[in-house]
Amino acid sequence: MPSGATFGRTLLMGERSLLYWIGVVVISLIGCEQAEPPQERIEVASAHRSCEEGQACGVIETSCTSQGCECGAAVNETYLLDYQQQLAECRGQNELAVCDFQCETPFGKCFKGACVLTSEPPKLFRGGRSVQALCESSRGIYAGCPECPPNERCKSCMPCECPSSHRWTKKGCRPVVKTEARDIRVETRPSMVTMSDKVKTRVHNNSKRTIWLKTVCRTPFHRARKKEDAWEKRYEPFHDAKCRVGAVEITPGSSRPFVVDNIGEFREPSGEEATPGTYRFEVTYTDGSKSFRHNAIVYSAEFDLVAKLSRR
Repeated sequence: MPSGATFGRTLLMGERSLLYWIGVVVISLIGCEQAEPPQERIEVASAHRSCEEGQACGVIETSCTSQGCECGAAVNETYLLDYQQQLAECRGQNELAVCDFQCETPFGKCFKGACVLTSEPPKLFRGGRSVQALCESSRGIYAGCPECPPNERCKSCMPCECPSSHRWTKKGCRPVVKTEARDIRVETRPSMVTMSDKVKTRVHNNSKRTIWLKTVCRTPFHRARKKEDAWEKRYEPFHDAKCRVGAVEITPGSSRPFVVDNIGEFREPSGEEATPGTYRFEVTYTDGSKSFRHNAIVYSAEFDLVAKLSRR
């Protein structure tokens, strides 16, 4: 039998061994509790899905374990790079599952204040060609279809705003009014007038087509533009009048005279009188038929409106 001292040493060593293994188990358990499970996906904040009209929206995949297996989420393009970095970090160097899944809504679109997934690309395409490029190359202004609900065929969609003389077709904006403004000459005399003077005009149709001038209150000279306003501001004499709209015909090679005897009545939309400066009349015309659904603009020769004529 072992002596008492030997037995004591054996017991002490057994206790130490037991404490060691208890410590190992405790540390292992603590380590297991602290280890976080691998991240499965990134979350897109709802605030980052909001957008204002005209802002672009992108699309970000959200799965950390697969690629191309879902449509992802639409996000404001302002935050797209941040989410792409988050996605790259959560995927790390792991091998990702790749799917043959085809997303039917692979594009992002701002619709009523929120980024949504849609089947409509940011630039519409027609026959493989960008509608935006088609529109802008044919004198149009690209508008897209911001009011059309995503993934619905929108019959009212008119992605391109064509000039009033053109209409939108599959080939872009195409002219309906064939007569060019350069083929119409509008004379004015004298070159300097006061508010009480009459302005004598003559419209020459030097084109090969019959043209019609749009009349308001029986005159085609119902709008003027001022040079000092960069020709932007319009002046009209009939703001409060209920005038009949008509048309005056001028055949090819012909001309017609007109007299403007109400220059003192021309006003801005705000009601302010026309002030001295350089002006020109704006005349609306069409050809083919006297329907003004499609029309173009021609400007008269310039004339000066003065407060008083010099007696020299």
